[in-house]
Amino acid sequence: MANYATNLFLAKTKCKKDIERINDFFIENFFDCDMEMAEDYIQGEFYSKWTYPEGMIDRLIESLEMRNDIYIRVLSYNFEGGDEYAEFRIFSNGMWNIKR
Repeated sequence: MANYATNLFLAKTKCKKDIERINDFFIENFFDCDMEMAEDYIQGEFYSKWTYPEGMIDRLIESLEMRNDIYIRVLSYNFEGGDEYAEFRIFSNGMWNIKR
């Protein structure tokens, strides 16, 4: 998948409605995603053009009922075609911690 970033995603929350909302968001917005849901988490993989889709994920977080109580972890990378990109993000207590 040249020119695409792989994104390994995990979200944990006690709000079942937010887990379902996240799953629906990925189905609606990413043609090639593989998510696994449980009672208090959702995890999986999705692809995005070039890098992590920051604006889209920020809109998702804004739509959540318990956004200040959710834990999200995303590892994004793209090592194809000479472009080397890697980023690790953690969303906790309503804030992002980003490592590049």
